Amino acid sequence: MRRLILLTSILMGSVSPAALAAPLSGQDAAAQAAAAQDASGQDAGGQDAGGQDASTEDTALDELIAGEEIVVRADMRGAVAGDIAPDEVLTADDIRSYGASSIGDLLDAISPQTSSARGRGGGRPVILLNGRRISGWRELRDIPTEAIERVDILPEEVALKYGYPADQRVVNFVLRERFRSITGEVEAGMPTAGGFSSQEAELDILRIAGEARISFHVGYEGRSALTEDERDIVSTRESLFDRYGNVTAPDGSSEIDPGLSAIAGMPVTLAGAPAGAADGPVGLGDFLGGANSGSEAPYRTLQGSNQSFTVNGVIARPIADRVNATVNIELTATESESLLGLSTATLMLPGGSPFSPFADDVALYRAYPSLGALDRDTSGQTIHVGASVNGDGDTWRWSVTGNYDRATSETITTTGIDAAPFQSALDAGDPAFNPFAAPPLTLVSFLPLDTSRSTSNNGTVEAQASGPLFRMPAGDVSTSIRIGGELSDYESRAFRSGVTSASDVSRQTASGQWNLDVPIASRREGVLDAIGDLTLNGNVEVKELSDFGTLVTYGYGANWSPFEPVRLIVSVTEEEGAPSATQLGNPTVVTPNVRVFDYTRGESVLVTTIGGGNPGLQGDRRHVLKVGLNANILEDGPDLRFSAEYVRSRTDNAIAGLPAPTAEIEAAFPDRFVRDATGQLVTVDNRSVNFARTEREQIRYGLNFSLPLRSEAPERASGDRRGPPRPQGGEEARPGRGQQQDGAGQQGEGNGGNGGERSGSGENARSGEGRRGPGGGGRRGRSREGRIRASLYHTVHLRDEVLIREGLPVLDLLGGSATGNSGGQPRHEIELDAGVFKNGLGFRIDGNWQSATRVDAGTSAAPEQLRFGSLATVDARLFVNLGEQRSLVRDHRWLRGARVSFSISNIFDARRKVTDATGAVPLSYQPDLIDPVGRRVEIEFRKLFF
Repeated sequence: MRRLILLTSILMGSVSPAALAAPLSGQDAAAQAAAAQDASGQDAGGQDAGGQDASTEDTALDELIAGEEIVVRADMRGAVAGDIAPDEVLTADDIRSYGASSIGDLLDAISPQTSSARGRGGGRPVILLNGRRISGWRELRDIPTEAIERVDILPEEVALKYGYPADQRVVNFVLRERFRSITGEVEAGMPTAGGFSSQEAELDILRIAGEARISFHVGYEGRSALTEDERDIVSTRESLFDRYGNVTAPDGSSEIDPGLSAIAGMPVTLAGAPAGAADGPVGLGDFLGGANSGSEAPYRTLQGSNQSFTVNGVIARPIADRVNATVNIELTATESESLLGLSTATLMLPGGSPFSPFADDVALYRAYPSLGALDRDTSGQTIHVGASVNGDGDTWRWSVTGNYDRATSETITTTGIDAAPFQSALDAGDPAFNPFAAPPLTLVSFLPLDTSRSTSNNGTVEAQASGPLFRMPAGDVSTSIRIGGELSDYESRAFRSGVTSASDVSRQTASGQWNLDVPIASRREGVLDAIGDLTLNGNVEVKELSDFGTLVTYGYGANWSPFEPVRLIVSVTEEEGAPSATQLGNPTVVTPNVRVFDYTRGESVLVTTIGGGNPGLQGDRRHVLKVGLNANILEDGPDLRFSAEYVRSRTDNAIAGLPAPTAEIEAAFPDRFVRDATGQLVTVDNRSVNFARTEREQIRYGLNFSLPLRSEAPERASGDRRGPPRPQGGEEARPGRGQQQDGAGQQGEGNGGNGGERSGSGENARSGEGRRGPGGGGRRGRSREGRIRASLYHTVHLRDEVLIREGLPVLDLLGGSATGNSGGQPRHEIELDAGVFKNGLGFRIDGNWQSATRVDAGTSAAPEQLRFGSLATVDARLFVNLGEQRSLVRDHRWLRGARVSFSISNIFDARRKVTDATGAVPLSYQPDLIDPVGRRVEIEFRKLFF
């Protein structure tokens, strides 16, 4: 296959570059042909702007370059700046094959390709729009996927060119030049085991006209609660508290009453009150039925209810020549509720009480379902305002972005009843107070509520510019400079057990980042071309924090392509970091009756946990080495790409949540664990801590495969119209001066009813197939391409170690240690994403597998081992673009633009199996506690109105 080099005669217009693009194939050929067409004014049909046949020029050119290799180089519209090519490019047909509704959904679907092991705990990748910075993720999240022309997925090093740290991958969305739609979507789901349901409704309005864009989104999400009694769960600990009551001797262990023991024929230390005791006095023998179960399952949630409402608006406009501005405002309100069990009271029932058949005083343990469950209500409101201005100079690009976020949150926890009025009534011998019955409301007094409130304000402004500094033999030396400032304030107030605490953390940050790319070798320029293309990179960032001083991050690396299908990137980062304001100042929250597994004693227990901020946290320092390889395996035919990366990181003074209660962890943080007189764990303080050091090392490699399928259905699905298609909404897709019309302004229903699709779809828009209809309408009768695609990734964790304190043993999370209740780190992880799409029908399957782990629990004197089995989960999704079903749309016109989807998550209802040394499942690791949802089904109906 010939490779082509752009000749001077092409630049001067004497030779048609469209003719040069012909030997190329696939996506690169399409993009380069389109760029060449725009430069020459020649259309894809082989004629120039004046209608002259270009074949003569093509023949002359073939004679001119006989035996020579020629490359046409042209930047695709909206391409990312720099010399690092995308790891993967998704065209409009690729995007359609995912069946995703919005950019947010699409990012979730392609997460295996966009994840990174270099960041601090993951998160979304850096998002660009048409190769430019944006103010924030909210600008693009709700845009329908039909408005996307192309998606470029790039490695972390590209983030440096835009003023971001090199710890997240970069995803560049290129939108169509003309598009408009109104989209409505409703969604409902529930687990196959029942117990709760979820609902979602969205309405989106979008209009794109060149650089101008306006969008509006309204969304609601809701989910009902799931309680313990709706799942097969054995109580972790049988409670003495019961709706009818249990009685013991005052010391909790002695014989209750000699008469009761005589009737039972054995000593009785625990007895359950009969149901009839609520109606009046009962006899001593009525207490021989055994202890009551004390289950609070109907009054405790495995998963609380929640609901959220969001309104989001974006306006983008050109404000000057080559200068565009965007404003984004979003308002969100959320509310959730969890049930924490019943109000309880421990009463001393006097022996002389008319409601007591016992000779002496006894202790009565009561729970009160008539008073309702204890609950925790959390509500929050956020407002986000973002703005960005992007501009082009002759050779430099610049941007200014600003954001303001305000979030308020309130948590209210009911803490139970005050038992003092009940005890006073018993001590006074009040005949109207039956301790076994529902308490009279006149005596009910609730304890003060536990409350926590927080307010955060955060404002940022950043200015960034990038461009060439000077030219070297191998190319331009380019740089990116960013300066910024941030003001943040986090205020919290908490009231717990009658004690008020407060925290107020404010921080001012000034930062600057400089990135430099120096080309060393270039095949294009003929400089050291024997070694291919080689660029060196250096970068440094300095932050001045008002409460932490100066933090410095620097890095360096190389981008090397020894030959065209292969690219190798090596980078090193040294980073200093500070804890966030929320990690320092979050309000203290206490949660009772939380299930944990006590590794030290090898038992499942219910404990009270303490969460919130830790003002004593210190900053950390990270060293990260990454070696990445990307290769296009096949030059012709299907797209098959191989990628691999090796990442090694070390973090000194690492910030992390308190690990699980193993013997090593408890020895390192003895003040964080409280045990009772019997040694049972009763309280765990989970607030974040600093580890001395963490070290991780992994290899991740995978394949991405895509094969086009020619769809049988034509682009137009209505079937009964005559003549050329007209543009949607009465607006013509007029090309700019001196430009050809983008020939893929498809009729909406041809894209699964994706009405308002205004411009081309990736390579199809530029391939020059067929003739265009007037006004930018689609190519009549041309089929849209389907897809078979798959991605498969395997991660091998080579090292994962934690040193809690100097002088303590190193915890090997791959070799029996744990820092959480979910076991150690699986050594192997596999991610699979595959799908097929044709003629408006699509099917997706996602699979994840993790290898088994173990935890060496207990103590050195009494070791125990837990085994966490391997886990494989499979999700599937089937969707139908009704607008592409010709016969259906012909009879039911309202189905144009409609899509129906059916999804099943965790098809095989899989949960990780945890067993102890005897093969038994500890109560804290019951399947329905590990994953109370299990298999879940969901149906979605979506329609584009046009």
